[in-house]
Amino acid sequence: MSRLSRTLLTLLLLLPLPGWSTDVPLFVIQRSKNANEVQYQLRVNDRCQIVSHHPVSAFWHLRADQPATTEPLSAFDQLAYGVVRQRVDANWVVFRLRALEDKPIKATVTAHPDTGTCVPSVHVEINDHVAALERVYVQTDEGRTRPKVTYIDLVGTRVEGAPMPVTERITP
Repeated sequence: MSRLSRTLLTLLLLLPLPGWSTDVPLFVIQRSKNANEVQYQLRVNDRCQIVSHHPVSAFWHLRADQPATTEPLSAFDQLAYGVVRQRVDANWVVFRLRALEDKPIKATVTAHPDTGTCVPSVHVEINDHVAALERVYVQTDEGRTRPKVTYIDLVGTRVEGAPMPVTERITP
């Protein structure tokens, strides 16, 4: 094998290519309005490494209409459910949701050797505990021209000490 061939092969094996990236589901926001959910995902390569400076994104999972249907968040939806202030550090990303800007969320993925899949890990402080975030629930009052958030529930499992369920209700 020529030196050029070895160099190209080495680069091919070491450098992530955009075509080889995938999106790993992180968590969802469920709402009182209907069964539709906002799904958050992390963009990684085939070796479960974060592949961009803004790897977290969100989209609608339209469960109320057709369970398999998705669509991007509109500009208006981004104001409520958008991802802001992403910072990648090694193979972790710290980000915030527009609706919860005072709650930094930290996410990563690790390669599962037996299945060859990327396993996500999402941490946030819930009720004074570092917890694995499972879901967010938003209760709204829809009887107005513009919906008003009544409360937001964070649901997860404590990761320090014995695992136990934790929840926190945030009232805006």
